[in-house]
Amino acid sequence: MKPRTKLQKTVSELSNKLSEITNAHKRWATEHLFAHEAYKCKNELWCSDCGGAWIDTNNSELGAIILGDSTECPYCHHKLKVKVSRKKKSTDEVYMSILQVVGGFQVIRHVLCCKCAYKKTAYTTISSHIRYSFFETVQEWITADGKRTVMAKPMNMGGNGWIYSSPLSIKDEYGSNGYYHYGDIYAIYGYLYSKVELISELKKRGISRKFPDVNPSRLICSLLKGDNDAELCLKTGQMSMLKHMFKEGYYQLRYKPSFNICNRNHYIIKDASMWNDYVGLLLYFHKDVRNAHYVCPKDLKTEHDLLVNKKRDIETRQRREQERMEKIRHEKERKENIARFYKKMEKFFGLKITDGSITIRPLESVTQFYQEGKAMHHCVYTNEYYKLSDSLILSARIGEKRIETIEVSLKTFEIVQSRGTCNKNTEYHERIISLVKKNIGLIRKKMAS
Repeated sequence: MKPRTKLQKTVSELSNKLSEITNAHKRWATEHLFAHEAYKCKNELWCSDCGGAWIDTNNSELGAIILGDSTECPYCHHKLKVKVSRKKKSTDEVYMSILQVVGGFQVIRHVLCCKCAYKKTAYTTISSHIRYSFFETVQEWITADGKRTVMAKPMNMGGNGWIYSSPLSIKDEYGSNGYYHYGDIYAIYGYLYSKVELISELKKRGISRKFPDVNPSRLICSLLKGDNDAELCLKTGQMSMLKHMFKEGYYQLRYKPSFNICNRNHYIIKDASMWNDYVGLLLYFHKDVRNAHYVCPKDLKTEHDLLVNKKRDIETRQRREQERMEKIRHEKERKENIARFYKKMEKFFGLKITDGSITIRPLESVTQFYQEGKAMHHCVYTNEYYKLSDSLILSARIGEKRIETIEVSLKTFEIVQSRGTCNKNTEYHERIISLVKKNIGLIRKKMAS
C-alpha cells in the first residue's frame, strides 16, 4: 500500500536508499546457512557444494564410509555429511536476518537464500552445477519506542510464496493483504548474520554484538516497549531463561522472586524449563521458594527428579485411596439398589403367567438379572434395568429354556419391549405378547396390593 503517515513516508524513502545485499552477506550465507552433504548411492557419492562425483573405493569394513559420518570432497575439499539418496538435484531454502541501523531506526532485513545443486555427469550441459539466489522479502523498521513498520514483497494467493519480481512496499501488519497477515512475519526466524548493528537504546538494555539465540524481531520489539524481564535476563546472563520465555511466548518470568534469589547468589540457570518445573514442585511441597538453599540447587536434575518421584508416590497413594473409596461407594450404592429392588419387587414375588407350555415369571433378584443378560446376550443387566422403578422385567420360558425377556411399564401397564436372544424376536413373540396382555389385570392387582 502507499505510505500515508509521516513515519511510513520516512521509512519508504530510507528503504529506497538502502544498499543491496552485499557480496560479503552472500559469501557468509553460502558458507554457514546450507547443509554440506554428500549423497551416496551404492558406492558413488556426489558433493552438494560443487556437484563433483566420485567413487568410494574404501570397501573394507573398517574403511568404508558409514551413512551419517563425514567425508571430504576430493574436488572442493569441504567436509560433508553422508546421506543415502538417489537424487541428482538438491534444493534448499533458508532465511538470513541482517541487523542494521539506518536513520535512527533498528532495521531487520529478512533475506530468502536459495541453493540449487546438480550432480555433475557426462550428460549435463548446464554452465554451473551450483546456483545461489538471494531475495530480500521483508524489512522491519523499528523506532526507539518499539513501534514497527513493515515493508515486504507481496505474496501469491493463499500466502504460499513471495512474488519476487515485485518491489517492497508498506504493509499493514495488523491487517491483511487479502491472503496473508504480515503480522505473521514474527514467524520468520532466520539465521542471524554475524555482523550486528544495534541502536543505542538496545545496547542500554543489555544486547551486545553477540546477539542471543532468540527471534530478533520479538526480542527487539519487546525490549524497546519496556520488557523488564527480558532486560533482566540479558544483563544477568540468564540466557537459558531468556530463550525459554520467548519459546513459551509469555515474555515474563513465571517465578520472578525465586529468579531474583538466583541472581543475588550468582546462580546461572542452565536449563530454564527444568528449573521452572522444579520451582513448581517446591511450591507443591510448600517449600520456601525464596530460600537460596532450595532455588539454587547444585544438581538441578537430581533434585528435580527426587521431587518428581516423591510427588508421583503421593499421587499413587492418593489414587489408590480414591479407588478404595470408590469401591466402598459403589458397594454401598449396589446394596441400596438391591434394597430398593426388593422393596419394589416384593409385591410381585410368586407371580406366574402361563398358558400351559410358556411360563412367564418376574426376575426376582439382581443375580437373576445377571443370569438373564448373560444367557440371552442382551443388556438387561449391563444397563441396570433392575434400577428402573417404573418397570417390571419378566422372563418367558419353556421349561428351563429362556425364550424372551419382557419389560412392562408400571405406569401405563403397556408392554415396552420383548426381546429374545441377541435382541431378536422368536417364533413365540406374538404368543408371549398376547399372553402378557391377557394377564395385565393380574399385574395391576399385584401392583395395587
